[in-house]
Amino acid sequence: MAKKILIPIDLDHERVFDSVFATVKEYANPTETELVLFAVVPQLHLGYFPSIEHRYMHKLVKETKRRLEKLGSERLGDNYKWQALVEGGDPRKRIITAADELGADLIVLASHDPRGSDVIFGSVAAYVVRHAHHSILVVRQRLEAADRSAA
Repeated sequence: MAKKILIPIDLDHERVFDSVFATVKEYANPTETELVLFAVVPQLHLGYFPSIEHRYMHKLVKETKRRLEKLGSERLGDNYKWQALVEGGDPRKRIITAADELGADLIVLASHDPRGSDVIFGSVAAYVVRHAHHSILVVRQRLEAADRSAA
């Protein structure tokens, strides 16, 4: 049983939430496993307007954390030890760095919409699988969820 699981969440892809949280609950002990819901806000570069960039990023990170905490409350409630963490940057690299810094035993990562050369995983999942030094469990959306979203 993992002691700490990093769960990168893309809040814009709700259709994989059921699959991700069902899988996490299979691998987490409610009293012993710490779950870290993790979202990455892509870094913006506004060139000559760094103060606007800073204020906008601060607002975006704050709103993303609020949404992530709401998701955690709805999906995990008080039954699990969990926290929400939001950072800015390149999602692929930030996931790996966060797993290192947090000492994660396992990364549970959703994969969706593979394109082009990433025919098995999406681009973020493919990068993390290739470069992380952690055990990774890649989760696909369950077939029932895929059927509902296609309808």
